[in-house]
Amino acid sequence: MTFHNAWLLLLLLFIPLLWWRWSLKRFKTGITYTCAVDISLLPDSMRSKTLWLPSLFRTLALILLIVCIARPQKRFEKTKQAADGVAIEMVIDRSSSMNAHDFTIDGNAVDRLTAVRKVAGDFISGIGALDGRSSDLIGLVTFAGYADSNCPMTFDHEFLVTDVLDSIRIVNERAEDGTAIGDALALAVERLASLDERVKSESGNTIQSKVIILLTDGENNQGDIDPRTAADMAAAMNITVYTIGAGTNGVAPTPVQDLFGRTVMRNQRVQIDEETLREIADITNGAYFRATDTESLEEIYAKIDEMERTEIIERSYINHVDMAVQSVAIAGFNIPPLLLVAFMLLFVDLFLRSTFYRIID
Repeated sequence: MTFHNAWLLLLLLFIPLLWWRWSLKRFKTGITYTCAVDISLLPDSMRSKTLWLPSLFRTLALILLIVCIARPQKRFEKTKQAADGVAIEMVIDRSSSMNAHDFTIDGNAVDRLTAVRKVAGDFISGIGALDGRSSDLIGLVTFAGYADSNCPMTFDHEFLVTDVLDSIRIVNERAEDGTAIGDALALAVERLASLDERVKSESGNTIQSKVIILLTDGENNQGDIDPRTAADMAAAMNITVYTIGAGTNGVAPTPVQDLFGRTVMRNQRVQIDEETLREIADITNGAYFRATDTESLEEIYAKIDEMERTEIIERSYINHVDMAVQSVAIAGFNIPPLLLVAFMLLFVDLFLRSTFYRIID
């Protein structure tokens, strides 16, 4: 608590003098007796024992009035972060080739999609060496034979990671399988293209940059849009595309069903179209990365995390509540305006002096 006119509190030094002055005037009642009476023998009444009470109320009221003119103020300080954020659309391959088990987590072999889900989740939330993307809008597009928008651009990263990203599964229907890189990239560009007006109206911030992180382990063999055409669309919208080729090149251990219906691991041929991924990155002023294991994938996301950082500006706001005329909550209690309390005490003083402690001349 602070005082706008703290020097006026010096008036409190006169309070003892006023109390002494008021105590000189006793509340006495003049009564005529027909004979001499020793008043000291009369029993003390409640009134006589509490003659000091009206003066107490008046003194407290005066103290509060002095405090009020000194203008006590309660400060509420708030820090608000404003940022020109980065909008990131994550585009992840979930075709059947992502079932290859050439990545590890805690020493255990896992399929590529499982490793990507973990590392991408760490990238969003901020775990280990990654700081997280708390100030950024992030969306998710997945693709196999078709492109799907799994999550719109959102600041709710917990929902994105736990409810959406962790629920992505590798396709198991032959009709849905394939690798539609061009369609997925074009869909991500479409999602980012109309963000500026939405973000400005909702938060007052602006989009610092728009980024697509495209991860695949194959070649474009499905869809209607060529990946280079989608890259040209991204470049026209000033969208940077970082491409990641995931997995070993050549052969990788993949679970398959044998003649007896058992799941066994067999080496299957896989092929990543690195040339196309490099072209997409070059067209959009991005970069191409190669991830052959979980560690290299983590390093790639860490590099992207460093390249696309948000500048956060902190602004402090201080709000003053004038306690003389406004109620304020302190330590869980709601304190009424001090001026109101002072007037109530004056009213009580006046009422007592006019009734129970009234002086009869």
